[in-house]
Amino acid sequence: MKFATLATAAALAVAGLSAPAIAQDAAISVGAKVFGPDGGEVGSIKSVDGDAVVLDTGNITAALPASSFGQGENGPTLGWNKAELEAAVTEANQKAAAELAAALVPEADVYSADSVLLGKVESVDGDNVVVALESGPVALPKAQLVMQADKLTFLATAADVQAAAAAATGGETAQGGD
Repeated sequence: MKFATLATAAALAVAGLSAPAIAQDAAISVGAKVFGPDGGEVGSIKSVDGDAVVLDTGNITAALPASSFGQGENGPTLGWNKAELEAAVTEANQKAAAELAAALVPEADVYSADSVLLGKVESVDGDNVVVALESGPVALPKAQLVMQADKLTFLATAADVQAAAAAATGGETAQGGD
């Protein structure tokens, strides 16, 4: 069986963690050091994209909502110390991986990031998941599949998947007009 392999940019998994914000006006900027409730350094801000603040502890990288940060004497603060944050992110990642593994079964529906049903899982082959699209089977990178609202979701829009599938197979797909 021949399939097209689709590749997409790596997506950032946002851990669903909560913590009390100490102050809503924290000076959140790239490179800023972030401190925990005990005053110890938690990590530094790697990037800011809208409400998602990516924090690098040196051991893990996590995206947290901006509302999780407060302002302290030394700069931005969190309601966790470094060990607590790393443990919470590790636990959340393990839970997400287990949910994804349980969902990756033949005949499972696969949705796009914009909630369009793409097709059904045919098989899991190493780092790829073969999905039967209307245009034929494609191998999607397993690393780009997540569980969102109890749906197995590929982290690309339906239009992007169709365009990539057409490009990979040399075919064309029908496109809707604006």
